[in-house]
Amino acid sequence: MSDSQAIQGPELIVQHTGQVVSLTREPLTIGRAEDNGLILDDPQVAERHAVISWQEEAGVYTVESLGEAETFVNEIRIEGPQILRQGDVIRVGDTILNINLEAAPADKEETTPPPPAEEEPPAKRSWGPILIGVGIGLAAILVLTCALVFLNLVIGGGEEEGAPLVIIESPADGSRISLGSEITLQATAGGAEDITVLELYVDNVIVATATSADPQGAASLTVSKVWSFTQLGRHKISAEARTAGGQSSRTAAVEVEVVGGLIPPPATATPMPAEPTQEPTAAPAPTNTPEPGAPLPPQIEYFRASPPTIDAGGCTTLQWGAVGGADRVVIEPDIGGVGTPGSTQVCPEETTTYILTATGPGGEAQASTVVTVMGGLADLVIESIAYDPPTPIVGEDTLVRITIRNIGGGAADAFNWEWHAGPDSQKERVRGLDAGDSIAVSFVWQPGEATESLDTVAIADVDGEVDESSKNNNTLTVKIQVVEPEAQPETVVIRSDGRLDGYVVNDGSVNTTESIIAGNGTVITPTGELIARGFMSFDLSGIPHGATIQAVELRFFQEKVEGNPYGKLGSFVIDHVAYGDALTPDAFDAPTLATLTPPQQPSAGALYTIGDSLLASWVQEDLETGKFQLRLRFTAEADGDGDEDWIAIVPGGGFVGSGNAPQLTVTYIP
Repeated sequence: MSDSQAIQGPELIVQHTGQVVSLTREPLTIGRAEDNGLILDDPQVAERHAVISWQEEAGVYTVESLGEAETFVNEIRIEGPQILRQGDVIRVGDTILNINLEAAPADKEETTPPPPAEEEPPAKRSWGPILIGVGIGLAAILVLTCALVFLNLVIGGGEEEGAPLVIIESPADGSRISLGSEITLQATAGGAEDITVLELYVDNVIVATATSADPQGAASLTVSKVWSFTQLGRHKISAEARTAGGQSSRTAAVEVEVVGGLIPPPATATPMPAEPTQEPTAAPAPTNTPEPGAPLPPQIEYFRASPPTIDAGGCTTLQWGAVGGADRVVIEPDIGGVGTPGSTQVCPEETTTYILTATGPGGEAQASTVVTVMGGLADLVIESIAYDPPTPIVGEDTLVRITIRNIGGGAADAFNWEWHAGPDSQKERVRGLDAGDSIAVSFVWQPGEATESLDTVAIADVDGEVDESSKNNNTLTVKIQVVEPEAQPETVVIRSDGRLDGYVVNDGSVNTTESIIAGNGTVITPTGELIARGFMSFDLSGIPHGATIQAVELRFFQEKVEGNPYGKLGSFVIDHVAYGDALTPDAFDAPTLATLTPPQQPSAGALYTIGDSLLASWVQEDLETGKFQLRLRFTAEADGDGDEDWIAIVPGGGFVGSGNAPQLTVTYIP
């Protein structure tokens, strides 16, 4: 690496060894393989696990998993490239890596991105969300930009002096979007004179970045991205900005719902239920679809409070966009009729919901936004409890992640949190949490028993150490199912029962001491030609009732072939029968439950090996009785010539210990 590429400051620190690795503009791969930039001796780390890269245009480092590996930033698993911030903690396998980004690359000035290509005149640029068919024209953009500058001048622009303010312009919060349709995602940053970067995210994955052509930053930046959602459900769109002076904006975010099919007119978004800290909602869609040719209900571009949360005694700005199809617009409480688009400053003494009502020839439409007034105290909430795997398994490791957030206006000193599920519990301490910040804590849990529904509870400030504006929201309960581990297959080999092996002749004679015979013999009177049928029996009592039979293999040895039974008596077949606890003459004509014809082995000294799935079903049926019994015969048992045509099969009994005795191999799930 050349000296011009050296980095003065940015570095990666391996927590358990203290090893320090400089971060450069060249990718740093992490893994167990020898060709990685950082080689880790950790069996839980993949050969090539992750890569840290310098993103020239955005001026940031990102980390990304490689292959199927899992990488965590601040104990949250990343799904794509993740921007790294000062103090971030990366976990790969069981190894913790600390990020130190105190200084930028030494030759940063040499690689300042060139000025962007000249943009088209604003009048030709589409600023509006495509999904709702309402374009935000140039006038609306100017109003938003002026509003951002106004906020910075009047109310300080955010939590910290000099911090930029970001607004999501498109889509509106609560919008409903058709699956696969193209929309424009757009955000604008203002309120500071040195904004250098504006990043746009979908579901916490960066999708677009706008950078200032001037290294010293600009008074405003806008980022746009044409986007199509490919998954149904709720999605989060967010944006963040940073300045040359190191200030960062609050994260601006909206949520949308992606639905199947077309969204009926008018194309106004359906709001989700508002919460005190939620971003402003868009106007709800009218209940009834207008008749063709009838005037459409008013269409409200947006209605928001910026910022949506203030400390007691503070003020915020209500902002609203153009309203189409309305001849009167009113905001309550305490504001009354207004023109559109517009803005006004409000200073409520308590948390207040403001409602904008637009009335026109097509009816009435409303939008609302909530201004949350904080009392300057901390307010701790359990934001989420997540389990990996989502359905825990008895006796196996489950990673539990709990996110705690301070939604209050003041900082929280150190406090204890607690989690419990049935008889199991976990309790740890957090050093403190600033207003608006959150922390994710995690631990490993092994459930002790299965249950259909288990209440798992997490509590923030369990010992009541923090002075909070509310103690009623410190607890979150999540119901989960805990299941038994999947049973592993077992295999058992069963030899035939020599006491029940043998043959029965059509003259009523039974033999259980010699070989198993099937075929015919001498013609005698009055019986006619003698016909023998062979029998073998297996004891299934060693397999538990209720087991699921997966596979069965039957093996027996044909030690002798007399005459030409395979040529004169048809096919050799096996009948599934039940002849009980003794071999008697009745077994000769016992009812046939089922029959199979195995591949024929016409030679002496041949081993029959049969693995037909039909055998598995027979064994499954016989589990309750505990005996699996078979009858061996030929399809045409008599030929009338008086010659002996038969086969002899090695039985069990005296042949126990011989590999040639009949055996049944059964694989089952208990």
